Amino acid sequence: MNKIKEKLFSLPKAKLIPILVAGVLVAGVAIAGLVNYLSDYVSTTANVTSPIEMSVNEGRDGTPSGTKSINIDTTGGSYFTFTTVAKNNANNEIKGYPVIVAVAPAGQNFTGGEIEEVLFDDGTGDGPVNEKNIVSGWNITEYLYVVYPDGNLHKLSEWTGNSQKLVLFFDNNGDGMAQLYPIAAGEVKWNVLTITPNPAIAPGTYGIYAQYASDLAAYATYQYGL
Repeated sequence: MNKIKEKLFSLPKAKLIPILVAGVLVAGVAIAGLVNYLSDYVSTTANVTSPIEMSVNEGRDGTPSGTKSINIDTTGGSYFTFTTVAKNNANNEIKGYPVIVAVAPAGQNFTGGEIEEVLFDDGTGDGPVNEKNIVSGWNITEYLYVVYPDGNLHKLSEWTGNSQKLVLFFDNNGDGMAQLYPIAAGEVKWNVLTITPNPAIAPGTYGIYAQYASDLAAYATYQYGL
């Protein structure tokens, strides 16, 4: 009789085991549902554009026109004038290197001597009257330098080589060392360039691009495709 009672009383105890385990599992699932934040979130999208906006106009015109390219018909030995305009859209001063990239026609290369003269006017209008008696400006031909891929400068008037592109920099103190040019927040700067190609320059369509570079060596390396 005692043995029967022992068996009867042991059966419910055995049934309690899976119930207790199940309770532990349920509690574990509840703990895993906790999160590690106490609020929802907000987001901000920043659409970043170039801080300096460039445009170009024919003749002596410093208006920020938004025009990105112009076409000029000329001949070897004839001068032509255009104005590059740079507007700083940032809310702080930006410093950079203003550069000009000259591109020879397809299948042709610059070898030296293609550019005979370059006159410059910074938009103030107080420069001397040049020999062409049309644009006020300074003759900066001897202050134009070819930028090498390592960032070094070489006088354009003395340069010889074989390149489809020339990255040019105007070194206004003539020491052969590139200097940064600052543009204040919201400031508009414009430069008038009058270029006279050599009368013997090979015919074709030449490109002239103006841009601000943050690093001269890296910019020249990119332009030369190195």
